[in-house]
Amino acid sequence: MTRGRTGPFLLECEGTTGNVVEVVAKVTSAQLPVEGLVREALGAMLAADLGLPVPACFCVALSPAFVAAVSSSHPTEGAALAAAIPIAFGSAKLPAGFAAWMPERRLPKAMRKSAAEIYAFDLLIQNPDRRPDNPNLQSKGDHFAIFDHEMALVTEGVLFWRPPWEAGALDALGAPARHVLHPALRGSQPDLARLVGAWEAIDDARLATYRAALPPEWTPAPQVEHTAETAIDFLRELRDHIQPAMREILRTLA
Repeated sequence: MTRGRTGPFLLECEGTTGNVVEVVAKVTSAQLPVEGLVREALGAMLAADLGLPVPACFCVALSPAFVAAVSSSHPTEGAALAAAIPIAFGSAKLPAGFAAWMPERRLPKAMRKSAAEIYAFDLLIQNPDRRPDNPNLQSKGDHFAIFDHEMALVTEGVLFWRPPWEAGALDALGAPARHVLHPALRGSQPDLARLVGAWEAIDDARLATYRAALPPEWTPAPQVEHTAETAIDFLRELRDHIQPAMREILRTLA
């Protein structure tokens, strides 16, 4: 791909049933350690369960023959694939017509509910990467698409971090300069009841399936296992505190 801090690849892949799908695949690198893939996958699975507009996600196996073929014609890209863990994270390529959401664009009434839910989702999972200068948000007609969650779900080693259900914990992430949708939503008090219900429906068994879906190639190291378990524990606590957390979301928009 021509853009992207993590250097993603556009790949045509064959599924386990023989179907063909185009994916934007992220591979591990100095810019994207495996912990980032773990958070990316957890964020995508969670967004899908919450009914948010996230592309379908895949585990992408990079076969040695494919890596060798790329290396023979594109040495730089081939070297990046060869150095990566052979299981990448893939998002289904968006259909034609989707374009990046511009911060100055007026938010149509038909998109306000979806915009509010995306805004709430990002603040709840501590996602700092839907900024005006790098929205990671596209739209087509009245529909959004969200992606890039590798920087979310970081709750350790952050100076002065507090859980999002505590008073004032979301003030920084909810600032106009930090989230591309904040200016359009500011001054509103959107109805987030549907999103609250979706969060409350994610039980411990479902969270366990998120963990089980992570490829074993990603989590052999203790620190990566810790990343996965810490993120799952945070999501469990967040679900149990979703009502006060949503009140904090609405307070950032007042």
